[in-house]
Amino acid sequence: MAKPFDPRKILKQIANALLREFFTRRGELTDVPWDTLTEHKIEPVFLSWQALPEEKLREVQMLLRDVNELADHRGVAVLAEGVLMRCPERAEEFRGQESKADKAMWVYLNAPPAFEEAAMFARADALASGRNWIKRNGLPKLKLEVSDAMGQSLGSALTAFYGPVQLRGRHCTIEHYRRADGAEYFFAYLDDYPDKRLVFDGQGDEPVIRWDRYAYENVFVYSGDEGSLEIFAPDGRKVWAPLQVAFCKAVLGKDVPPVDPLRPSYRLDHLLRPDFPLPTEPADHVEDARITRLRIVPRGSGGHIEIKADPRGHRNDIYRKVERWLRLENLPTEGLRVTQTTFSLRFVHNGQGRQQTLTFDVTVPHSSNLKSKPDEMRIIGERCLRLWEVTDDQG
Repeated sequence: MAKPFDPRKILKQIANALLREFFTRRGELTDVPWDTLTEHKIEPVFLSWQALPEEKLREVQMLLRDVNELADHRGVAVLAEGVLMRCPERAEEFRGQESKADKAMWVYLNAPPAFEEAAMFARADALASGRNWIKRNGLPKLKLEVSDAMGQSLGSALTAFYGPVQLRGRHCTIEHYRRADGAEYFFAYLDDYPDKRLVFDGQGDEPVIRWDRYAYENVFVYSGDEGSLEIFAPDGRKVWAPLQVAFCKAVLGKDVPPVDPLRPSYRLDHLLRPDFPLPTEPADHVEDARITRLRIVPRGSGGHIEIKADPRGHRNDIYRKVERWLRLENLPTEGLRVTQTTFSLRFVHNGQGRQQTLTFDVTVPHSSNLKSKPDEMRIIGERCLRLWEVTDDQG
């Protein structure tokens, strides 16, 4: 999911020296008084940029959007991968850049191929946190020698699938990148259904209706060390199985049966330990984490017991109720199974609007409604489940 883009904000986050070098290389903004401009006073820069011809203005905007996308922890990590792989002798210069946006712009100026690849990998990482990204394992562990013929074979396999089934995707372009950890990324761009849209074509001030064939994207990530395949496909579950088979045949040269994607395997029984701690990452700004509901099944029983905490009570209220109502001397913990749990997180209030909260359910063995939550919340919830040993999933 693309991050919000505020042109003035991203300009302020980039050091003036880097902005000056960027525009000087392009032969632009020669009227900006760079020598007397105080740091991050960007209004003269912004106004001069906006005065550029339409085509030049859009070129700069597209670059700044890429810098904006890479100016976070995930993006900087990917940029660092590229610098260490392509120009490790300049790693200290990269590390010395003050802001995340500075690091992104520095790489664009000094290691353009690393910047281009980072933008692609960051986009793939963002897609990986969404609902249409799945992973399977159990594949042959191969070291690939990627060739043009391999890309053409994959493209042909995708058009052979999408064309007859969906009457689109009859043309396909494959781009391949190898990440520093050895993972092989294949970006597939396929032609979508023709559509008409209202657009500004850059030649005038009035929108016009234009018919176009836009592109949609599939992403395949193969890890030879793990024998795993990850897929992003916009149509989700109904295309995962045939795409797995098509990729393995075209790229690995193997006929493999389709399997369900990997799903997290949850365990909840250990949460019955009295006052089980629920640690969180400081960067997630969680003020309070607690269990608000437990569904408990005595082993060998066909029924269940459901216990709910007082939402206004102590964070360990659920355990006080377990002690009071279950009489553990009659129902020892080892004779109980927890089949469903509700977790509740309350985040530090930033002073604006209502305090943010996140409530979600986990059901053994594989079910959670975290997938229905906004991506930024879902990612925090999944991180918490790993910290709480509810799952080992490293997705």
